[in-house]
Amino acid sequence: MLEKTQEKLREQQLAIAEKVLASRGMSLTEVKEKLGAFRVEIPSWGFGRSGTRYATYVDGTEAASLRQKLGLAGLCYRLTGATPAVAMIFPWDGDDYDLIRQCLKEEGLQAGAINPSSFFPRPGPLDYRLKWGSLTNPAAEVRRAYVQHQLDCIGIMRHLNSKTLSTWLHDGTNSPGQLSLLEQTRLLDEGMQQIYDALRPDERMLIEYKFFEPAFYATAIADWGRSYALCQRLGDRARVLVDLGHHPLGTNIEQIVANLQSFGKLGGFHFNDRKYADDDLTTGSIDPFQLFRIFNVLVEAEILGLQKVSDVEFMIDESHYLKDPLEEMLEAVDNIQRAYVQALAVDRQVWADAQKNGDAEAADQLLKSAFFDTPVTAILQTTRLERGYPADPLEEYRSKHKKRAGSQTPPLTRAA
Repeated sequence: MLEKTQEKLREQQLAIAEKVLASRGMSLTEVKEKLGAFRVEIPSWGFGRSGTRYATYVDGTEAASLRQKLGLAGLCYRLTGATPAVAMIFPWDGDDYDLIRQCLKEEGLQAGAINPSSFFPRPGPLDYRLKWGSLTNPAAEVRRAYVQHQLDCIGIMRHLNSKTLSTWLHDGTNSPGQLSLLEQTRLLDEGMQQIYDALRPDERMLIEYKFFEPAFYATAIADWGRSYALCQRLGDRARVLVDLGHHPLGTNIEQIVANLQSFGKLGGFHFNDRKYADDDLTTGSIDPFQLFRIFNVLVEAEILGLQKVSDVEFMIDESHYLKDPLEEMLEAVDNIQRAYVQALAVDRQVWADAQKNGDAEAADQLLKSAFFDTPVTAILQTTRLERGYPADPLEEYRSKHKKRAGSQTPPLTRAA
């Protein structure tokens, strides 16, 4: 009885959605097609258990091995249909690359971006001395070893049939005298060039930036401008990666996105949300309107012929230390899809006319209407059902697959 009521309500809301979209110059069929084609990568590390500086609280809902992480990634894909690729990080994800390839195949997944780790100490030159940096480390031995690690990751990338090397460096200084800022710039440029030159024509590099942590005085790649300058220096296959949590409070991220798209240098996103610093909270959980504003720029850029949405590499990068990791991943996917549909529902012609006429109030109300008044849930659920996926992936997981918190065995349940 409840299911029939929900189905009837969804049909009513979908009829409203069709009329609303038609009034804004967009067909429901077109929106569903774009939504159905949308893809976002999920990270292997996103299915483990993160922690605070004080403790990690393991309750059994997180994966305890890479095999289990990929099992949960496969379940996420089977529930959403939107997450076929898994970003991986090395050496965290081990060195049995044949096993990784086999596990990905078993789960119907593919390898996404490959992420070298600059901050994880290991035997050899990349030991405790990594605290002084990787490519800008004052020790030449450490710099050479880290370049080699990046080259090794390019080899892993090819073994796993990935085309993207995603680079974030923890490099920087915590005091004015620690390292010459000019030397920091020189070493960074030289090291990145060596890595970029090893890429093939069909491969590309994404360069992430972060304005602080763990470097609190002068981070080597502190903002989008430094990342953009590096990409310009390196070549066409280097692009900027925007992490939503890597900005000072109040930063207009959608303007950064617009600039990078205008310059032809937007490579991708790491989706998350935050309240103060880089909290890596669930995407859209704190400021869903910001997520919508970013997608509004992405949709506009596609309409203007600057960059297709499908050419942007989207990935979820979150730190799950409280909730069930897969639940948060499913919540994030839903919030991202919502923002995309809301952006597609903006009446572009009326919005442009309001801007040309200097009617700021009307222009703002158009965006708010797309965000608040679009019947998004009916569109999302109908698109999923038509493609053979659950209408509500999170509820499907909670009712049929979820292991209770406190279980001694991490969840391994797989969809039939």
